[in-house]
Order: sequence, then structure tokens, then C-alpha cells
Amino acid sequence: MQKHEIVVKRLVTEIFNNKLQPGQKLPTERRLSVLMGVDRTSLRVALKQLESMQLLDIRQGDGIYVRDYKKFAGIDFLRMMLSLEEEDIDSFVGEYLIEEIWNFWMEFMPLMIRMAMAHATPMALKQFVDVFDAELENLDDREKIVELEVLSQEMIAQNTGNLLVLLLSNSTRQMRLQIVRRFIGSMQRDEIKTHVEYKRALIRGYMTGTIQDPNLLAEGQRSLLKKHWEAIRGTWQFSKEEGAIVHQVLSTPGDEKKVRRKRGEKG
Repeated sequence: MQKHEIVVKRLVTEIFNNKLQPGQKLPTERRLSVLMGVDRTSLRVALKQLESMQLLDIRQGDGIYVRDYKKFAGIDFLRMMLSLEEEDIDSFVGEYLIEEIWNFWMEFMPLMIRMAMAHATPMALKQFVDVFDAELENLDDREKIVELEVLSQEMIAQNTGNLLVLLLSNSTRQMRLQIVRRFIGSMQRDEIKTHVEYKRALIRGYMTGTIQDPNLLAEGQRSLLKKHWEAIRGTWQFSKEEGAIVHQVLSTPGDEKKVRRKRGEKG
């Protein structure tokens, strides 16, 4: 990793983990170069990249300010977030990111499926089945499964025939690769098998006319994603420290009385 990339990764991580707040002024370039352990040239390259990502506001003669990524950042910021190692991201913020992605995915993927199935030819449907068959043949090769999952997404985008969907698919490929890699990594072999068989059955049902409404395919996919999301979320647990805090709050008599008063109960 080059020096400027190290700076970019560190500042992006601190911005995303809320260690650097919107509007906060960063130290001078001279001071930053010392703190980051890089030369001024590498630092400036990094700062320019972060400015182009709308994460920093560099004001000549004034200083460098952190921008609100939720208002200004684009898909390149999200792509970088997903490329970070798990230990780089605060656990709470990381869970928030995953939930945001899944909520989006549960809405966007069914939309693409509806659009794609309206234009899909019998040959295109056969190609989907071929991809799913390949997944079933490679259940012990997770990276191959990831590759095939992403390929099936791109086939869906292509079959929509919609330019905006195609461009969005192209620009988010690396991001989707990271999402799918984390998704597949959270599943057991039998779960992956069931996941693929479910998708295959839906397409086969559409091919044979058993399923005639594309909306049923879309809703089937949404239900599948929701099921997987609930399973992933169910693995999240309180730390012992968090559990102790919650227990203390819930067992405080004063707080119980406040809750009762709000409910209109006596005691």
C-alpha cells in the first residue's frame, strides 16, 4: 500500500467511525504529515483524493474541514468502507452499515428482478439456471460461489435493458463483490445450498409457467433476503459490558417508576 493510500484509509476510517466530526478542522498539513508519518507530497495526494470524494473541504488560507459524508459522499465512499478490514470499523458502526446495505438490497434487487423478467427470453432464463447449477456444483468453493452470485446479479441488470440500472451495476461491482463475500461468509454450506436451490426453483417455476407473475419472483427474492438478514442479525449479541449496563438501568427503581408514570400505572 502506498503512503497516500495509508493516509486515505486512516482518515476515511476515522470519519466513518465518527472520530472526525462534520465541520471539524484538521491540523495543518505540516502537523498532519508528522501525525501520519508521511511526506507532504503523499499527504497532499491523499487530501486531494478525499476532497474529490466530498469528505474534506480544503479552503485556501483557512484550513481543512471534515464534510458530512451522509450529505455529500457518493458510491466511492461506500465502496471504500466495504474494502476496510473488520477490525478497522467500530462494531456498532459496522453493524449499522450492514443493516443499511441489506435494507437497500431487499428493495433494489426485487425491483431489478421485476424489470428483468419482463424482458427475459427463454434462453436468458436457461442461462440463469446454468449459473445456479454451477453454484450447486461448487458448494465447497466459497470464492467461486461469490463469483457466480455476482455474475447472476449482472445478468439480471443486463436483462432489464435499462441504461441507469446497467451503469449502476457497473459502478457498484466491487462494492457488490464485498457485500456478497460477507453474505456467503456468514452462511453454512447447507444454508448456501438451500439459498441456491430456492433461487433455482423460482426461475424454473417461471420458465415452466408455474409462476407467471414476475412480482412473485421479486417477492420470493425479497423473502429470501429477509430470512438471511434475520439470521445474520440474530448472531449479533451484547457484550458483557453492554449487558451489565442494560441490567443496571432496567433494575433501577427510579427508572421503573418513571416508566409506570408514563403508562399511567400506580405504584
